[in-house]
Amino acid sequence: MGPRGRWCWMGRGPTMKDAGRDMSRTRTSCAALTLIVALAAVAGSPGWAGAVPTGRSASANTSAAEFDGPGAISSDGTHVWVANYDGHSVTELDASTGALVKVISGSSFGFNAPNVPEGISSDGTHVWVGGTGRSVTELDASTGKLVQVISGSSFGFNAPEGVFSDGTHVWVANYDGDSVTELDASTGKLVQVISESSYGFNYPQAVSSDGTHVWVANWVGQSVTELDASTGALVQVISGSSYGFDRPKAISSDGTHVWVANEPRNFSVTELDASTGKLVQVISGSSYGFGYPEAVSSDGTHVWVANDFKNSVTELDASTGALVQVISGSSYGFDRPDAIYSHGTHVWVANSDGGSVTELNASTGKLVKVIG
Repeated sequence: MGPRGRWCWMGRGPTMKDAGRDMSRTRTSCAALTLIVALAAVAGSPGWAGAVPTGRSASANTSAAEFDGPGAISSDGTHVWVANYDGHSVTELDASTGALVKVISGSSFGFNAPNVPEGISSDGTHVWVGGTGRSVTELDASTGKLVQVISGSSFGFNAPEGVFSDGTHVWVANYDGDSVTELDASTGKLVQVISESSYGFNYPQAVSSDGTHVWVANWVGQSVTELDASTGALVQVISGSSYGFDRPKAISSDGTHVWVANEPRNFSVTELDASTGKLVQVISGSSYGFGYPEAVSSDGTHVWVANDFKNSVTELDASTGALVQVISGSSYGFDRPDAIYSHGTHVWVANSDGGSVTELNASTGKLVKVIG
């Protein structure tokens, strides 16, 4: 079983940058790894003989809502988009009702091994999907139709797992490339690849932008990099023990505050001032219910933290960071909640092991429904 039950980790040996600082840079679902090993044994080969068949057609429509390892989620207020890591697909829901619109899958979308969806962002016009390979897929947000699969060495994509669009720029964090790629949101064309050592990118896991600042969480670097959203120029690299960064896994900016989820040991959330990057506070303690805080989302009023290990969601007051409530219980359907997104009215939680999405009322935190 992999860490927290979801991932099996496979070392790359001499291709790893520094075997002493991380277990591995290659990961897959344990179910997928088991299948791969079984197929290799039948074939009599110790290696991989190609992509594992998924049983899916290259269709953008299926007959039922299907979530298969949902690991990322985004909403533009009209649509909800869910990236299914194990299913190699994207599920679209109606944001007003939670009803299924379609499931998008197939090799034409670029959702095939080794490139599987793990990051997603919608700006209301375009949907951008990143993953474990070397490409980013652009969908039309009004129809879900494929616009393009963006790839090529010039883009610098290397496990582009973190993706965020502010409607003007698309920012892509290349986890294996220690870089950030900027695209033009209207065309998908390359603006620049940012990779200089001064930026401090060190396994950049997540990225968020409020349109003025871009914030990048460096998972191994125990730091946050701030960029100027208009130019991509470096503003600062924020690090130091006082910030409480501990494998920062997720980041969200609402334009006033920046919220950073610290995953493995500290079980905490760091709040920064979005105008200066200065530390406001490190929020921790058993009363907050943090347990592998895997994802964080702020809508400017509420901050929502998905606790993977504790199958719960913590709500904070965005103006003060004070605890509002810890939401848990079987009725919510939380089962390894790996992703969370609030658009101000609804809160959407992707349950990676449960194969479901939980919808909450953003004003109260009350359960609306469990989908899937």
